[in-house]
Amino acid sequence: MFEGKVLLVGSSFSAVPILQHLRCRGLHISVCGAYPHDPCHALADDSFIIDYSNKHALLELVDQQDFDYLVPSCNDYAYLSCCWVAEQRTFCGYDDYQTALILHTKHAFREFTHRSGLPAPYSQILTSANHSLDPKLSYPLLVKPTDSFSGRGVTKVISEQQLEPALNNAMNNSRSNQALVEQFVDGSLHSHSAFIKSGQFVYETFADEFCTIHPYQVNCSNIPSSIPESVKNEVSKSIRSLATSLNLSDGLLHTQFIKNKHKFWIIECMRRCPGDLYGKMAELSEEVNYTDMLVRSYLGEALPAQVVKKACRHIGRHTVSTSREAIFTGLQDHTPGRTLAFIPLKNSGEILAVAPYDKVGILFTEFASSLDMSEHTPSLANHVKIESMEY
Repeated sequence: MFEGKVLLVGSSFSAVPILQHLRCRGLHISVCGAYPHDPCHALADDSFIIDYSNKHALLELVDQQDFDYLVPSCNDYAYLSCCWVAEQRTFCGYDDYQTALILHTKHAFREFTHRSGLPAPYSQILTSANHSLDPKLSYPLLVKPTDSFSGRGVTKVISEQQLEPALNNAMNNSRSNQALVEQFVDGSLHSHSAFIKSGQFVYETFADEFCTIHPYQVNCSNIPSSIPESVKNEVSKSIRSLATSLNLSDGLLHTQFIKNKHKFWIIECMRRCPGDLYGKMAELSEEVNYTDMLVRSYLGEALPAQVVKKACRHIGRHTVSTSREAIFTGLQDHTPGRTLAFIPLKNSGEILAVAPYDKVGILFTEFASSLDMSEHTPSLANHVKIESMEY
């Protein structure tokens, strides 16, 4: 059991498993976030309504309340603000702020991958004052905000006529009013989640990911992954090289990448917890304590020398969302396999916005075999019917 006060930075449903784990440690838990109706505000001992993306506001709160530990939730703004505050006030578990900016700012990460020779799409940063395209780039392109997430503001561009509207869309979704233009690479989407101790991976897992409602937001995924072991080894080798180059501190490093046959491209890396209860999928499949590993570094605890996966269950995860705005009234679950859990995020009668801005809930399903999992995970959205009313 721990003693002391911890501040969980982030109040959404994705942070609930982190809060529950901190509760088991016996800590006094405070939560901060801008939305008072988020679930973690009701579950915490104390809550503070602040915009934690404002790192100076977060520092002021930390100084006022004298917290012993600082734990980020599941978005880039939370991690970056925590990292900056940790550098000012010496909280444990964080890289230096400049390293965090490299990993959590899209254009800085692309510059790093190019310098390091890591496999990643070629890219260019554009601003409202400069729309001149690098001649090394050729259509199709992917245009995205430099500092957004969950697929917001991302557009695939196949001709010069589409570039200007795509840039405007990206910049409108960017706090810095900047867009990243990168070479579009085709292939299947996957993720790699690893915990680092003294430069080595003590645990790593791979997932297959699919975007079937919004083209740039994952809504279906599964563990274990169908990727060949030879490709897994090459991906793992590249990410270990990245971690060594940046001298990353102990803790989580989560990566998304695209694979085409035996080639792959790193799309993004993050040190914060992935959202939509990704950790629960790993816990259900491999019977590991993903959340425990996540919080250890922030509490000054060492990770184990090696994490043993106790099982390999075939687990699918589906984030239930829609492409049409409506009033949510109910849900019909006809998913193949065995439903293990459904975490609701909407009440009947509430307005349901389109993906990637809203979701009904998150469903976890167990399949009987890898074949069933591979066949059904990409089409999970077809087996869950959202009941709704137009308005």
